[in-house]
Order: sequence, then structure tokens, then C-alpha cells
Amino acid sequence: MDMCCKDLAEKLLLFRDGDLPEEEVQHLREHLHYCPPCLDLLNGYDEVVEVLCRLKPVKMPANLCESMKERLKTECGGTPDARQPEAASDGNGSEA
Repeated sequence: MDMCCKDLAEKLLLFRDGDLPEEEVQHLREHLHYCPPCLDLLNGYDEVVEVLCRLKPVKMPANLCESMKERLKTECGGTPDARQPEAASDGNGSEA
């Protein structure tokens, strides 16, 4: 990859997620048309996202949230936000 590829590689995730400004999208598409290494990198990102989407959620250990709050309180010297994370659901309305 040349320097132009390195610059564009930093924008591939934005492009893949549809978050790249429109004026840069066409430039990136043109580059991908003639640059197999950058196209391979983009395809690799797609593969990683597909694999991650197939992972099943895991339940957070009950004491992890409290442990993290205490650590934040100790390290940050304040009271952590009181919001509780939402419990994972198995899709049937009950916790996983």
C-alpha cells in the first residue's frame, strides 16, 4: 500500500458503516476499483463484522457491575453514575 492507501485505510470503517462524508465516498470507491489490497482490507472488515454478529451474548457476572462501580469510585474520587445496565434478554422477555 502506498501513502494514499494508508490515508484511505483509516477511512474504510467509516465508509463501511455509511458514516463517511459523501464527498469522500466517490473518491474511496474509485480507489477501491483499482486497488486490490484496499478492497481486501474492506472485505476483511466485513468478515469480522459478520463473525461478531453471530456471537451469542454472555451474561455479566452479578458482582461485576458493583465491582466496577467501586473501582471507578476509588480511581475517580467520585460517585459513579447510578444507571444500571439493561439485563441481557433471551428474546422471550426473560433474562438470559
